Amino acid sequence: MEITPRERMKMVINHERPDRTPAVLRARPEVNRALIEYFGVKDIYEVHKILGTDGWGGVHLDISFPESERKANTILEGDFPYAGSKVILHDKDIFEDCWGIIRKIGKDRKYVQWVSGPLVNARDPDEYNFPGPESIIEDEKLPRKVEEQKKSGLWVSGSITQPFTLAWELRGIENLLIDYAINHDFLEKLYDKIYLLYGEMAKKLTSAGIDQLRIVGDIAMQDRLFMRPEWWRKIDKVRLAKLISECKEINPELHIFLHSDGNLWEIMDDLIEIGFEIIDPIQPECMDPVEVKKRYGDKIVLHGCGSLQKTLPFGTPEDCREEVRYLIRNCGYNGGLVLRISNAIGFDVPIENVVAWYEEVRNFNLSKL
Repeated sequence: MEITPRERMKMVINHERPDRTPAVLRARPEVNRALIEYFGVKDIYEVHKILGTDGWGGVHLDISFPESERKANTILEGDFPYAGSKVILHDKDIFEDCWGIIRKIGKDRKYVQWVSGPLVNARDPDEYNFPGPESIIEDEKLPRKVEEQKKSGLWVSGSITQPFTLAWELRGIENLLIDYAINHDFLEKLYDKIYLLYGEMAKKLTSAGIDQLRIVGDIAMQDRLFMRPEWWRKIDKVRLAKLISECKEINPELHIFLHSDGNLWEIMDDLIEIGFEIIDPIQPECMDPVEVKKRYGDKIVLHGCGSLQKTLPFGTPEDCREEVRYLIRNCGYNGGLVLRISNAIGFDVPIENVVAWYEEVRNFNLSKL
């Protein structure tokens, strides 16, 4: 009898060889629709069953923004990020979200562009009415939802945004990086507010019994961190360490997941030191997954590794199969590997490549390793 996604993930984290390498499929709506049509099924859940991608459970907490909710005048429709959100529409292409962050929808209505944030011209973070822990919307049913998902065989995850991501969206990336260099008082005060809110959310999710806390948001570019490593260590590392430690005090069995695109080599030792156990997506154009496995394979789970810049969009189906075989042989021989494409699969990726990549994960016989 096939083991459940939950059992499979436990084996991977314990660096045991599972029945097969787990795989996670994350794609844009256009790709999901194309996969449904390709297989002739009714929904994306049927596609997951066919491809053998592992279903994860998940719970979340919302934040109340009464003023924004009062002013919101539309729900965005389309395939671009933030579609489905209730927002304040300033014109047909420019909208403001609940945080007061303004974005513009591209002409092709495929992507959105950051335009401005409420702290761009601020001299003090107190100029912004920042939501505190009291703004978290309580969900008394959260523990029950977690337990029900566990009983159904799912690995249950809860997520918070990477504080750096929210900070730059509120402040502007250039302003925030200048703050790292010369305006530490502003930066420290802003992060105190963000970590107070997200720390409380993380602890509530942990108390509900989640298996995994995901901290999601990019802190790196293609070749390096956004900020100097020493600045990250002084500002971000200490706060992340405290947040993780407080959650681990609630549940020592909690697993900590980091998502960040880009090159993390400069701080990999630091990330492991403060408790990150699952690193995603190990973007192969930035970090060689095989080298990551050699250096850190006994300490972390590699999560991702599939090439969205080269193999998937520009390779052949056989190239996709060969990439999977290469990754499993070199990174999955003792567990510690969950495969997925390194970001949401784009609308321009051939569906035949997506199918070939995930079918190879499903079909690869680990007993031959």
